[in-house]
Amino acid sequence: MAFNDLISGALTTTGGVRNEPVQARSSERIEALLDAASAVVAEVGIERLTTAMVAERAGASIGTVYRYFPDRIAVLAAMSRRGYERFIRSGVERLEAVRPTTLDAAFGALIDAAVELHRSEPGYTSIRLSDQVALPEVDGGSAIAARTAGPLAAVFVAELGLTDDGGLASALDVALTIADALLVRAFIIDPAGDAKAIETCRAVVSAYLAGTTS
Repeated sequence: MAFNDLISGALTTTGGVRNEPVQARSSERIEALLDAASAVVAEVGIERLTTAMVAERAGASIGTVYRYFPDRIAVLAAMSRRGYERFIRSGVERLEAVRPTTLDAAFGALIDAAVELHRSEPGYTSIRLSDQVALPEVDGGSAIAARTAGPLAAVFVAELGLTDDGGLASALDVALTIADALLVRAFIIDPAGDAKAIETCRAVVSAYLAGTTS
């Protein structure tokens, strides 16, 4: 098992798009709608997002939006799924590049990936790993962090040589949730990411993991 196995292990494919894209044109159209939704969310927040706003920002008809998304919640769920997938893929890229040998360094690579997404992806700060807006029908509505923790624990055991007595996934679930909440706070304070808040996130997560895996 390698860091790259996290992609297949953590990502879950479910519904949410009314017509699944079977052609490149449809896929590109959905991406354009989600780009528009992300831009709107970055400006007004998830609570005020409407399908009409998405259509207007994308330069599309409201019928085009409804062709793929039945309502605004479906738009948000798809946006969240896309952000989550990008986080996993970005995290794996960093893990593969850094090749960490400790849990602290490995989790630090995931934090680096999340920081970059907060900076580069419009609307990403509004969608949290601990939210249930994405994939609410999976695992009884469990948060994304919880669904990531199991595959992440398996990969870390294999790659870092960790010993898992059965509690590693739970510890990683909490660490992901802590990091997510503190990074969101950092980017609410400053759209570029408050440096002190980001370092606090790293320190808190590092201390937590040291205390639970020692």
